[in-house]
Amino acid sequence: MLFPPIDQMAESEVGVEPAKPVVAEKMQGLPPDPYEKPVLTSIQKFFRDRAKKPLNFTFTNTGNLQIKDPAGTIQLKRFIPLEASERAALEQYRIDTLSELEEAYVSEMQTLRQAWDTYHQTGAMRPVLAANQRVAELDMRRNALRSAVRDIVPIENISTKEVLFDETYEVRKLFQQGDAFDKKLMRLCFYDFKAQHDQGKYVVGEDETKEEVEELSEFEYRKTLKDGRKARIFYDVDSDVNGFLSPMWPIEFTMDDTQYSTPIQAYEAERAKEMGLMDLRASILKTRSPRTIRLMVSKRKMAHPANAKGLWLKIFTSAYQQTESLKEKLLATETDALVYADIREGPSGIGLAEKDASVLDPSKWKGENIVGLALETLRTQLREGNAEEAPVNTAPKERVISEKEQASAKVGAIINARKMA
Repeated sequence: MLFPPIDQMAESEVGVEPAKPVVAEKMQGLPPDPYEKPVLTSIQKFFRDRAKKPLNFTFTNTGNLQIKDPAGTIQLKRFIPLEASERAALEQYRIDTLSELEEAYVSEMQTLRQAWDTYHQTGAMRPVLAANQRVAELDMRRNALRSAVRDIVPIENISTKEVLFDETYEVRKLFQQGDAFDKKLMRLCFYDFKAQHDQGKYVVGEDETKEEVEELSEFEYRKTLKDGRKARIFYDVDSDVNGFLSPMWPIEFTMDDTQYSTPIQAYEAERAKEMGLMDLRASILKTRSPRTIRLMVSKRKMAHPANAKGLWLKIFTSAYQQTESLKEKLLATETDALVYADIREGPSGIGLAEKDASVLDPSKWKGENIVGLALETLRTQLREGNAEEAPVNTAPKERVISEKEQASAKVGAIINARKMA
């Protein structure tokens, strides 16, 4: 049994501070809607219809929305489809956050059950109310993150045997046809993101000039350090257009007979191997989530590699040499300083966050920025044509867990946690 949220009760009744309203999780990298409501409604309808008839709702060569029957076009403000890596990063963030919320929800449900047991023994109600509030909040956050758009889908009237599996020959329907109330079975469905964001992104407003666009873009992705150098500051994959520089950027590559899904995974796996922690290395290869990998490593006291820059250079050489699009993007950074704004201690980053006021002052950096220096070294080698070749091993001895395997493992873990709760 669950009580109403605490904020709906009088404070004197529960003795607990009323909870603050739950705010839906904000997906990383989603821009605000640039259209007025009528146009936005048309766009949303387009993508809902596209889900049912993809051949009738397509894109023009310039990226606008095209309807074939009845013929029509919705003019968009520089709308372009998402790249596979952008979509993968967005989806991975959602899955990781949902997984964490699911684990927290299961844990809090166990706390609620324990609070009830205590209540039956002692009559203490406050722990029950507090735990119930946390359960309600987590449940609201899960639902908000699952989708920004919800819908209902009618389900065909099925026979009883399709529900009661031991009734093999039962032919009765769940409800009678021609019912006076015209009953229908409906299913609640969730769309992962707002359709216009899931399918693509808005680059710029159509009224802006090319000069304004270039000035704005440069301001967004280039900063000036106090020593006068132009710099690209990055950390996670959502660091504006510099996100591809992040060692957490999703990219499959092989190095030394092992397949990895991100550069950070390769670094931590090789670091664990150097420390003789083969169990940790095996665990790192069983996930594709950089967040999970960082959590694993934080729980173990590990020294940094003896030659951290050499390791990072080797990893980036393998990754970029096996991915032509990344190589072109790296070369496009020209001579800009590459600054890895990792707040954690160690040589890889600068020990400061992207938004820290001191990030533009190299004299105040707490780390060596080895990730940035390794990328700069590789960029120079690629430009001069003396970068080491990174052959692709089509039959690596070790492989990172596949996306399908990881999804199945997460579902299994959640089911097991619920059974044990």
